Amino acid sequence: MTEVVCPHCENACEPSHKFCPVCGFPIAELVKGNEDPLINSTLPGGYVIQELVGVGGMGRVYRAEQKALGRTVAVKIIHPHLLGDESASARFITEARAASRLNHPNSVGVIDFGKNNAQLYLVMEFLRGRDLARVVYEDGLLPIPRIVDVLVQVLAALDEAHHLDIIHRDLKPENIVLEPMRSGGDFVKVVDFGLAKIRDVGTNITSPGLVCGTPDYMAPEQGRGDPIDARSDLYACGVILFQLLTGRLPFEAESPTQVVLMHLSQPPPDPSKIAPDREIPQVITDITLKALAKNANERYQSSDEFANTLKAALVGMAERSSNPAHSWAAEPNISCSACGATVPGGQKFCGDCGTRVRTASTVRTPVQPAVGQPSLPLAFTGREEDIDWLDLCRFEVGSWVATARLVGDHGVGKTRLLRQFLRNAQESGDLVVESGPDPWGSEVGYWALRQAVAGLSKLPPGGGTTADWTSATPEARRGLEEIFGRTATKAEPPPLAWESGAGEMTISDRRFVAAEALRWAMARASRSAQKNRVILAIDDLHAIDGASRNAFLDVIQEPPLVGILLVGTHPPDFDPGWGGPERQLSGLPLAAFTSLGKGMAPNGAADGKSRTVSPMYVEQLIRFSQEGGKSPPPRLGDLIAQRIERLNSDARRVLQAVAVIGDDSAPDMLLNVVSVTDPDAAVDELRAAGMIEIIEGRMSTAHPLIRDVVLATIPAGVRRELHERASSDDLQTAGWSDGTRGSGGEIPTEVLAMHAYHAQNTFEALMHLETVANRAACRGDL
Repeated sequence: MTEVVCPHCENACEPSHKFCPVCGFPIAELVKGNEDPLINSTLPGGYVIQELVGVGGMGRVYRAEQKALGRTVAVKIIHPHLLGDESASARFITEARAASRLNHPNSVGVIDFGKNNAQLYLVMEFLRGRDLARVVYEDGLLPIPRIVDVLVQVLAALDEAHHLDIIHRDLKPENIVLEPMRSGGDFVKVVDFGLAKIRDVGTNITSPGLVCGTPDYMAPEQGRGDPIDARSDLYACGVILFQLLTGRLPFEAESPTQVVLMHLSQPPPDPSKIAPDREIPQVITDITLKALAKNANERYQSSDEFANTLKAALVGMAERSSNPAHSWAAEPNISCSACGATVPGGQKFCGDCGTRVRTASTVRTPVQPAVGQPSLPLAFTGREEDIDWLDLCRFEVGSWVATARLVGDHGVGKTRLLRQFLRNAQESGDLVVESGPDPWGSEVGYWALRQAVAGLSKLPPGGGTTADWTSATPEARRGLEEIFGRTATKAEPPPLAWESGAGEMTISDRRFVAAEALRWAMARASRSAQKNRVILAIDDLHAIDGASRNAFLDVIQEPPLVGILLVGTHPPDFDPGWGGPERQLSGLPLAAFTSLGKGMAPNGAADGKSRTVSPMYVEQLIRFSQEGGKSPPPRLGDLIAQRIERLNSDARRVLQAVAVIGDDSAPDMLLNVVSVTDPDAAVDELRAAGMIEIIEGRMSTAHPLIRDVVLATIPAGVRRELHERASSDDLQTAGWSDGTRGSGGEIPTEVLAMHAYHAQNTFEALMHLETVANRAACRGDL
């Protein structure tokens, strides 16, 4: 290696240099390779850094994995040599806060940010496409309709940013990533808001006169160091448009300073004269030159105006063109279903509002696959031996409590197998009761136990009244009061022999009476079922609250003399302490995959040893392909995340709101949390995409893993705002059914604590968390 070029200042450095002698950039980091000490380290949030993928002027970018979900993310860490500069650190924090408010399909999402071991970092979605500069270099000049499509999507991302008072400041082809679609189009992502500036009064983080950006794409006012606004980004779009049309920049010189001076003083050249062979229409030339006006008042005044002019120009060219060989002879334009704006045919998103174009060929409706295409939902297949094993456990139930567990990774099909088994048992006359985690994912105390007791004893969801407990022993009655939060209407009974004092229960007392209440409910269910079997199914044992888990375990260890089968599901890394038989589930054999997927390739998702593939991955792969996706990621978490990222703005915002509010939410609750143009259309799209389910008018995410991935992909600033709205008084009184509230009809304190924590309401979160901790300790949930 003869020399190393500094990516920050382009100075040629000696290979022996550790730092650039001109700007101080850590040149040694470019050739470190596997010596990087950050490789295999873990950041807060469980992000394990795996590989260096790029180095820029402000930070190093790594590929990392969020272990809990098996999802790939990008981590950007600021260079150590910049940490001594207070303005650089302030700019980095500003970048994080600004970018984490962006929530548009065409802008990269900042999921998390913070400081770890004196290192500032950003966590972002990981992009798999090529940047625009590389696309042009490898593929050559793009056809005009494709140029317009790319620029319209870029402008859509900028439009949201500008409405949030965020200016990109460094827009260039390297910061525009194109992900290919099966349809042949591009899905555009605008990245690196690293020089973003929030125009809040009195918070001028970037000092006056400090010039930030790339000279080739810098607006005149930016080059002068004057205050800038959204129109400076539009100037950069004009430069990019000129470059895509002609294959060169409007101003080229020996030094960056000369380029900046040319932007300040020289009129832009006519692109049609620079590249006459391209036959650039006059209307496109006029648009380009207006975008490059020296005076910001003479340019387009908004991204929306710029995008609409481009779309109208493309439509006009298509209408005027009589030569079918012209690349701009495009499909007819249509109207956006959300805002009514004109959208050129073939375009995937409305540039005005970000809504996916709803045409006959692209609108998502309940899946009606073409002949030979896989149908959804997938057929239940390949689980015959697992059903036989569960049936054997069912047949062996005698006059005692028996257990069976289905163990497998997320997406392997535990829940669907369990539901099929329970459906078969019900058809055979068995009494089946189901329980599981609370809909908020907050481990609400006694939630799973309340479901189980109410279902077995046929009590109302809230536990009914004390009059419904007449057959309960004093210990079971006290347990029912504890579980359902009820108090006797008459005078309190004298303390029982096992109580520590005048009505005061110890931790062990509470655990004992909770288990007694469950034993009473089991006996009541056994009498009700008569000669039929009783099955209590607890899905996702690992996610239920500790007090409920303790009660189930206590009943298994000291069971009542009744015949009941307890069936639970959980991942391999969790042990509920049940003992007894378990069934380890793996994915579907590749032969079953090929049959379900109609020959689609699993793209590396199969287990190399067992040659199996997750059923959920098969379904997500089919949906990804039907939605126009290309080159699917091999891991389930990444595949779900990529599908979420490509939803239109309204649908994605509704999905995020459902994930934050919790499952079993009513539509009117959404309106208190998120504002969208057409909620019904967004909900229809999410249902057709298999992202949500609606049962009896209430919405839930279609799978717990989908909810987990949605929550993990919400930009940090957006998630904070959603949780703040979700904790409002209006939402706490809207749309909850009796069965989804706390024991007294109020929102559970665990849920309020969760919302306050993620909303960064520190004092409120601490108060709620203290209450939650005290109650959990009293229940023995440690």
